[in-house]
Amino acid sequence: MNDGVVSKPSHVLVVFGDPPLRRTIKATLRNLGYQRVHAVENGVEALQWLESGQRVDVVITSLHMTRLDGFELLEKLRSQPATKSLPVILVAGKATEQLVAQAIETDADGYLLMPFTPADLDRRIDELMERRTKPSLYQQLLLSGQATLEAVPQESIMWFREAVHENPSNPIGHYWLGQALEKAGLVEEAENAYRKAVELNPLHVKSMDRLKEFYRRSGRTDELYAILVRLYHARPDRRDVALELGPLALAKGDMEQGIACFEFVVGSVRHRPKALAVILAKFYRFSVLQADVARLALSVYHEAVERDAETAFLLAQILTACGHAPQARDGLVKLLRRSKEFEKSFVIRVHLLLAHIYEKVGIDRLAKEHRDAAKFLQTSQDAAPKPQPQS
Repeated sequence: MNDGVVSKPSHVLVVFGDPPLRRTIKATLRNLGYQRVHAVENGVEALQWLESGQRVDVVITSLHMTRLDGFELLEKLRSQPATKSLPVILVAGKATEQLVAQAIETDADGYLLMPFTPADLDRRIDELMERRTKPSLYQQLLLSGQATLEAVPQESIMWFREAVHENPSNPIGHYWLGQALEKAGLVEEAENAYRKAVELNPLHVKSMDRLKEFYRRSGRTDELYAILVRLYHARPDRRDVALELGPLALAKGDMEQGIACFEFVVGSVRHRPKALAVILAKFYRFSVLQADVARLALSVYHEAVERDAETAFLLAQILTACGHAPQARDGLVKLLRRSKEFEKSFVIRVHLLLAHIYEKVGIDRLAKEHRDAAKFLQTSQDAAPKPQPQS
């Protein structure tokens, strides 16, 4: 380290998967006067370092790592009381709407875009430390509101209203006001606060998530659809959003949006039969996708029959609805041959689905046999003595 550099007190944790870049940033920080710099390869190692009791004043993390990436690490830190307020700087290759939205969603303190100079890095750390040690009036009001949010939401409303009055153009204050109003049961006012946050920042994912819940619970389909479209635009990597938006878009006739969502969610679970079956169950009723749904269901059906009976049953229902009853029947018959492995209630469901399949193809005799078998099993199940509670 250069003799002329003033030593800085901050303990910095550097989290980078790329070894040369990790070494470069560590050396840069030391040259800037940060004597206590520890560098790790991924988010898992970062959490282990923090859990060991080591002091850390600021975390500088890359977004892309093989084990627990930057956003996942940030989510873990924000979920734990000991690290909830730990300053975190994200380092990214370029700024995108998705990056900004994720930074807001996970409460990042800021981000640096590569390439950056040592002066940029030093200035960003100084800004964060200054903000933490000497918070502005606005930040103090937010902290006061957050401190009373769980125990006394009415008091936190007062603090957050003051914060919004102090800085009306900052969406964060409106979001926290919405949180307090929601906890106090003032749902309509909370909704207005979240709307204001989104108006001020169209990428404020947390506020959009809350509005999504309001619209879903109250059955406001048009508003739900609109906010889901905005959410998907801000966070196109969110599978939960695509899974909800896709069927709604198809129901509204927006085929392009619906198919895009379908392709995204299917692509993320293509080789996981259980997860794939759950997704296909949400899309099979749309005729434009039935051929694709049937093809995907068939691709994992035989594996599911051998390994996961419940998933196989769901896939059989989907195949039957998509016009592939014969293939569904073959798997269900295989399940019946192993009926001793399953609960009676499951075997009953298999018999009833087979009865439905045979009725569809006009084989009434076999349909009746399976209905009779289901009825017999149901009767014997109802007649079985119920276990008595132990005294």
